[in-house]
Amino acid sequence: MTDMRKLPLFPGLLAVLLVSCAVASSAQTTFKPAEVTSASEILYPIQSIADGIVVIDVSLDTKGVIDGLNVVRDIPSLTSTATSIPSWKFSPASFQGYPVPSVLRIAVVFRPRSYLAAGPAFTPVVSEGSPNDGRYSGGLPGITAAVYPQYPVNAVMPGTVVIQVTVGKSGAMEHTKLVRDVPPFSQFGLSALNRWRFQAPTVDGKPLRSNLTIAFVFAPLLAE
Repeated sequence: MTDMRKLPLFPGLLAVLLVSCAVASSAQTTFKPAEVTSASEILYPIQSIADGIVVIDVSLDTKGVIDGLNVVRDIPSLTSTATSIPSWKFSPASFQGYPVPSVLRIAVVFRPRSYLAAGPAFTPVVSEGSPNDGRYSGGLPGITAAVYPQYPVNAVMPGTVVIQVTVGKSGAMEHTKLVRDVPPFSQFGLSALNRWRFQAPTVDGKPLRSNLTIAFVFAPLLAE
């Protein structure tokens, strides 16, 4: 009889658990990260002989306007150029349908002036959870490995290819969106991303899907 009296409690307990799970899931799915909607050229400094990857975290307000920059990975002769993106346009992040201040990570890749280039001297950039300053990010993905794209033979007028990447919970690249297309350089940038490796951010011990923007800056070849 004791066991029979306990049975009616289980449906109610199950309902509470299902509602709790739904609320937790909804909290994740109702956040939409910020995105780059248009991007202008980033010029490779003519006087610089450096190459590599500058990583910056861009703070955006509720209108998608830049209101702060944090340099995560610095290359002195290239960083000032990498951060000169005031003309870029962003769609703001949203939470439960309302725009919110957020942070978006951007990697600017300065590809050397040669057809054949060794890979960048790259120290991994770790992922980060949401910042503690009232901004939303859904977490900032890490970059654990990176390669340079090949340089298209006989190409002229190089430029900046900008690609938005969605990093899945496993750290795998789930989706790419070509924001700034510079044929034929774009296809080489997209191909190179297949060899990049990412790290999903975690919040409360759970991995999250996130966005990362990558700009490939192709320099004009040196005259021979």
